[in-house]
Amino acid sequence: MVAKKPVERRQRGARTKDVGKVVALAPMQMAAQYPPPDDGWLPEVAEAWHEFFSSALAGPKVFKSTDLPALRRLFKYRDRLLHATREFEEQPTTTGSMGQEVLSPWAAEMHRIEAEIQKLEDKFGLTPLARLRLGISFEEGVGLAVRNQQLLEAFHTQTKQA
Repeated sequence: MVAKKPVERRQRGARTKDVGKVVALAPMQMAAQYPPPDDGWLPEVAEAWHEFFSSALAGPKVFKSTDLPALRRLFKYRDRLLHATREFEEQPTTTGSMGQEVLSPWAAEMHRIEAEIQKLEDKFGLTPLARLRLGISFEEGVGLAVRNQQLLEAFHTQTKQA
């Protein structure tokens, strides 16, 4: 008789890394107090700053005040990316040293900034996969306990009618 693999190994596959315990966060209401965005940021970046602090990721169990410098750096990069994108869209090519058309240096700058943004977004859990790697999931809408209760009530209603 062949021994069965442990349940957790059967469910996730032999080579899939276990992410450990996953914490479910309830959606948060707008945080009462959070740091203001920088004055020089574009309105789109300032709005994203407000959205971050109204999300569950900015809750006290996840976000710590020591994270603020790196978070400001992330939003500063987002602001610089928008500026670089606008410059590139205005003039996508420029004249090279030999008089030829070459791609604007803003293209390389955009690529560099996007790489920095991606690193910081992964560290802050701002993408679905990054949240999973950090062990965070979001409980939105009706929770599992409420759904189970609704199913149980529906089952009882069906059995009474039968």
